[in-house]
Amino acid sequence: MSRSPQPDEGGGANERQSDDRRRELLRWAGLSTEVVASVGISVYLGVKGDKWLKPTFPILSWLLPLLIIVVLLINLIRAGSKKKNGK
Repeated sequence: MSRSPQPDEGGGANERQSDDRRRELLRWAGLSTEVVASVGISVYLGVKGDKWLKPTFPILSWLLPLLIIVVLLINLIRAGSKKKNGK
């Protein structure tokens, strides 16, 4: 006997769990993409700013990415705590 490719009526809970996991994965993938893009852009802008200002030490190349990383870590902690608290 051949089986239908459609899930049984009783598989609803399993399907919801799969959807929740997929949604959670996409959420964290979006946050990680935001981190990578933000740090890359801040490094680029820091290098450009240091070339324009010509300081003796590449201060903007260090400070901008560091500032962005601190802000993004705060956002990641908030996003993780919202999920943990059930919000």
